[in-house]
Amino acid sequence: MNDKTVNKELDDFKYLIDSRNLSSKEKLSEREAIMHARELRFKDRKEKDITIAKLLQIKYQMDEYLENPLCNNQPYFPKFLESYVDSLYDKRKNFAIDIDIEPTTLSHIINGHRQPKDSFIYRLIVHSEAVFENISNFDKDLWPKIFYQDKVCEFLSSSEEWKKTESKHVRNKEFLK
Repeated sequence: MNDKTVNKELDDFKYLIDSRNLSSKEKLSEREAIMHARELRFKDRKEKDITIAKLLQIKYQMDEYLENPLCNNQPYFPKFLESYVDSLYDKRKNFAIDIDIEPTTLSHIINGHRQPKDSFIYRLIVHSEAVFENISNFDKDLWPKIFYQDKVCEFLSSSEEWKKTESKHVRNKEFLK
């Protein structure tokens, strides 16, 4: 395409966008009408549909994190766990009862004060599979992958710290030259 063709297409296109030709009062009126329509649509949604949407959003965010991990000294496992639990339960205590752990243990895991035990992750997998059974396919490896991806990121982000202290213990330095 040459510049004349691009400019002609842009000129034709600009008349299709109403907001560019509206006054500020008309833009405000249009914005309010759109917001009102959205409110009406959201009022009609059932609680079950909202929960399903939240769960799918969490699942897709987890998949996205595994495809493009962000190693920024911030663990994502507790954040995903918090979103998952809060999407399903009004009180976190009820989730803790459902997977047979102490509510304080759940709180410590969510707040990053304690690492989850293997038994916790197993129960979380079983719970997630049951929840997603009629919603979407749920990869049973998703929670462990998130947990260990956080560990990998933690390891990589602290490499400068441990490298200095641990390199003192390495004796085969002449091979590294």
